[in-house]
Amino acid sequence: MNIKSQLICAHTAPLWLFTCYLGLFYLSGWIPPFSPALPTTEIAAIFDDNARLRVGMAIVAFVSPLFMGLAAPICVQLRRIEGKHHVFANLQLCSAAVGVLALQFPGLFWLAASYRPGIDPDVVATFSDVSWFLILGGVAPAIAQNLCIAGAILLAEKPHDVFPRWLGFFNLWIALTFVPGVMLPFFKTGPFAWNGLFGFWVVAIGFATWILVQYVCTLQAIRRQRESTVD
Repeated sequence: MNIKSQLICAHTAPLWLFTCYLGLFYLSGWIPPFSPALPTTEIAAIFDDNARLRVGMAIVAFVSPLFMGLAAPICVQLRRIEGKHHVFANLQLCSAAVGVLALQFPGLFWLAASYRPGIDPDVVATFSDVSWFLILGGVAPAIAQNLCIAGAILLAEKPHDVFPRWLGFFNLWIALTFVPGVMLPFFKTGPFAWNGLFGFWVVAIGFATWILVQYVCTLQAIRRQRESTVD
């Protein structure tokens, strides 16, 4: 059985969450993010020769593939639920793989924006806009992942003890918290802007909550699998 490898992969989740949020919010000082309504010259000044920001964004870009560490054992556990024809499990893994790009590309774009001093402010602002649209607004893969997990749990044809039923409803609720990210390109101020209540706080807190809850439930599922194997 691949119990040990599942546990190793799953334990990357809190490491990824800590390092990613460290680079994206603490080192950059973006808690909350700067306003999208700022003039392009002020946005460019944030990135101009900012070594601390570059370190933070390098961390974000480098650690983003660790997000797949949790997705892999989730896939294994969903296959236990679905059996031989594990459609939801496969789609969950594919959604997570696409979602990694929405985490890695913003870090790289922000790095490019801060790489050379004196870049045209309009170019820097555009790089920044695209990055925020990706990391907070590119929520479709995350929603698909939530729906796949919920679908596998709630539509299971046979009773199982892999994931609790409430986790399916929890994933549906988390999917709803991601929906406001779609509104980012239409607002520069207010609750749906990328520094607003729904555009930032609801999405960011919802995502962190999902990582931690799904991590704990996945560990429990792996351990139940190990116990059933021993018995």
